[in-house]
Amino acid sequence: MPLMYLAGWAASAGVLAALVLIIRLLHHGGAPAAYETHGDGDYGLLRSVSAVGDLAFARDVRDRLRRNGVRATLATGGDGMVRVLVFADELDRARRLINF
Repeated sequence: MPLMYLAGWAASAGVLAALVLIIRLLHHGGAPAAYETHGDGDYGLLRSVSAVGDLAFARDVRDRLRRNGVRATLATGGDGMVRVLVFADELDRARRLINF
């Protein structure tokens, strides 16, 4: 009898863990961490490498990336933050360049 009781609890815990995992994947879109955006909308093939509040600083970051051969552009999100956007295949390189 006690063994069946523990088996029921174990099954319940397993179902609960599976539900939590499914909800987390749905909430985060299942995207890998390398391609997470900074709370911005969908930019198609572009990924946000940085989100800053100052347009002049965002332009400096974009220009630094361009000087180093990374295609970059800017977009303003609904929260007023300026995003520096790059193509997904250049995201890691862009992050290394802006971490100065």
